[in-house]
Amino acid sequence: MNTLTQPRPAASAPLMSLVLIAAAVGLVAAGGFVLSQLMSVGHAAYNSDSRGIFWGLPVVTYDFFLLSSTGLTLLASAWTVFGLKDFEPIARRALWLAVAAMVGGVAALFMELGTPLRALLLIPTSFQTDAPLFWKVWGIIFYTVALAVLVLKWLAAGADAQPPKWAAVLAFASAVFITFVAGTVYGMMAMRPFWFGGEISLGFIVEALLGGVTFIIIFTHLAHGMDSSRFDERTRTLFTGTLAGLFGVLMVAHALFVASRLVAGLWSNADGMQVWHYLWSRPVFQAEIWIGIGVPLLITVLPALRKSLSLQLVAALIAIVALFVARYDFVIGGQMVALFKGSWAHGLLQYTPSLTEWAVLATAVFLANVVNAAGEKRLSLGGPAA
Repeated sequence: MNTLTQPRPAASAPLMSLVLIAAAVGLVAAGGFVLSQLMSVGHAAYNSDSRGIFWGLPVVTYDFFLLSSTGLTLLASAWTVFGLKDFEPIARRALWLAVAAMVGGVAALFMELGTPLRALLLIPTSFQTDAPLFWKVWGIIFYTVALAVLVLKWLAAGADAQPPKWAAVLAFASAVFITFVAGTVYGMMAMRPFWFGGEISLGFIVEALLGGVTFIIIFTHLAHGMDSSRFDERTRTLFTGTLAGLFGVLMVAHALFVASRLVAGLWSNADGMQVWHYLWSRPVFQAEIWIGIGVPLLITVLPALRKSLSLQLVAALIAIVALFVARYDFVIGGQMVALFKGSWAHGLLQYTPSLTEWAVLATAVFLANVVNAAGEKRLSLGGPAA
């Protein structure tokens, strides 16, 4: 049966319709404001500057959504590539969420770039093979093609359709490649010690997977009307078993990654690492550590707690916010020490996102939710057993 005529679960239909309407209204409002600002005052609407803060909140938003997209694709690949039957119930939804997250992230990047279409054309044709961004853009091109084929040949073909193997493998390989190169973009910058390090790419892979797990937990609940009692048996078994264990392992890995960088940063006296002392002194960073990481870590490492679907949802909601805050601290923190100091750059550079930049974040969130909600209403995303 064609998925365009298949009925949606009655329990989730009203909520998804409400999400679609609310997200569409928010997209028009936030996106319209951003476009009006860019057309009237241009890039001056952003609080980035020429002293050193070149990448602001829109780049943070892009990075966050792109890594979430690749993480969701890796999660879907557990079934589509490696044939792990446990993950079959969430594979279709994870792949569509990957599409939604990528659309939101690319939209944020396009609103940050002065001439996005020119960049889209010139970067992949520049053959600047020494630049990680050259390879990242080519990875995104292959990734986009693979996702498009999977949507058309798998998601739109009905709940019983099987994913084209070559497209699934290409999506998996591209997701790993993009995530690794995205970390390399930062990790190879020796002139910025806060970013520099070979471990950054591995940390990005952990954070991408963690983002993918939190997204699939949150949006699977949303697709079932925020009522876990409506989960089918295979999904419930996955969420209380393998996925819960994976969530815990990723939280431990993320906590160790953050802790190791924090300890090294507070100990080091290298110029550029003083940012860690600044971050450690901020209440928001303390909340990120003790609440954003500590609470989900506690829930996911204790078997009795992580098997509770309601507590698991709480952990996912806290963790996804903390991941975004951590991405903000990472991107902005790496730019707070001016590269070329002079009388104009004493101490650490300061940055506060403008209203337009917050609107870019809102636009990306609303756009991703419009795409996801439309897919929930028009496609069979729960798998054959849903």
